Amino acid sequence: MTENKTDLRIGQLLIEAQILRARDLNDAIKIAKITSLPIGRILIMSSYVGEREFKAAVQAQSLIRDSVLPFSAAIEALCLMARNEMTFEECLNEIGWARAKDATTNKLGEMLLDAQIITKEQMESAIRTSESTGLPLGRVLVSLGALTDETLATALNAQVMVRDGKIDRDQAIRGLNAAYSRRQDLEVALAESGFYRGPLKTSVRLGEMLVMAKLVSAVDIMNALEVGLMELKPLGKTLVDLKLISEATLDAALELQEMVSNKTLDELNAIATLRQCVDTGTPIIELLSQLDVPQDNFRTNVRLHDLLRVAGLLQHSDIELSDIPNTAEASSADAKASAGRLLKNGFIDQRTYFGGLRCYFLVATGWMNIQQAIIALNYLSNQKESSFDDVLFELNWTIKSRPRFASDKRRKGIVTSEGSLSRLKLDDI
Repeated sequence: MTENKTDLRIGQLLIEAQILRARDLNDAIKIAKITSLPIGRILIMSSYVGEREFKAAVQAQSLIRDSVLPFSAAIEALCLMARNEMTFEECLNEIGWARAKDATTNKLGEMLLDAQIITKEQMESAIRTSESTGLPLGRVLVSLGALTDETLATALNAQVMVRDGKIDRDQAIRGLNAAYSRRQDLEVALAESGFYRGPLKTSVRLGEMLVMAKLVSAVDIMNALEVGLMELKPLGKTLVDLKLISEATLDAALELQEMVSNKTLDELNAIATLRQCVDTGTPIIELLSQLDVPQDNFRTNVRLHDLLRVAGLLQHSDIELSDIPNTAEASSADAKASAGRLLKNGFIDQRTYFGGLRCYFLVATGWMNIQQAIIALNYLSNQKESSFDDVLFELNWTIKSRPRFASDKRRKGIVTSEGSLSRLKLDDI
């Protein structure tokens, strides 16, 4: 049994204390996934554990995570409580453990109370409602009108920063109070107070992207954030577990978020691409190839087919045989038309079609110059299983911010010269 406080689950505590059986926990997890109900509510409703024991385990989990209570003491107290009618606090006293006078916790309600955002009466009322309904405390506070969604998001962010060791609890409380008073972001309030020097927003956040793409509501994001904090799970995994998004949607969102972080895609195009990917099932690699750069912002006079020829991916005769006009202004429309002709006549494969247009988009936006494009395209031609964005990673021109899996290339629709994507038909080009 692990004693790692950052990876501690309620179920593990209950099993270790011999209050819950592993098979009963597995059954409850299956039901929770189907119903989207909190796991604790399922355990109690199914009579796998009593409400008294579950509340004690939640209390123990919180104290362990806040480094207030040793794991071994928590298990000993839970075992003792299961054999008699004493409260968890009484059991802790019975085994000789006493809370340090200066011990503090990072519970949401206590942090909001200490930051003078809610009153003691509001917190007690919300706790009673949370315990009776099984709903997260933060969501109850919003429903009761004690908090706004924005303030809840700020408080949850503060919890994450304390948990990750970026700030301590006192700094979080002062930052929360300042943010609440001025109605500003927590990071800004902390920076102005001299507490936090980490980077401010450098990319669109996952939750923001999903909300702006109208795939998940802001309320559902707030709920998922709180559930994720309680269960120590990332937002994306929590959203998938709650069946608010699919794994494919999460993968697409993280991929696009990474591009925004690397500035190879702007925020608006990322959101629009994500929405289109979900609505149509079209692979990201295909959607990216069809993005346009406004002519007023076009940063190159080189046409796509000339770039492909200089990079060694085309012969001059290929261009002539494809009937590509000699005189035309460099533009997104011209690039797509030329790439379509070359693909239709068999002078480039589908992978080069997608990669060439993606490369040209980055040249047209000024993200890379012609020399860099030639290097990347040449590298692409020799890496038969990589997309153009994979090539950028492999050349160390962009930074990875999410894990890569062997199945990623299949999910993204990457094909070799022998493969094909069903959605792209030559007759449609």
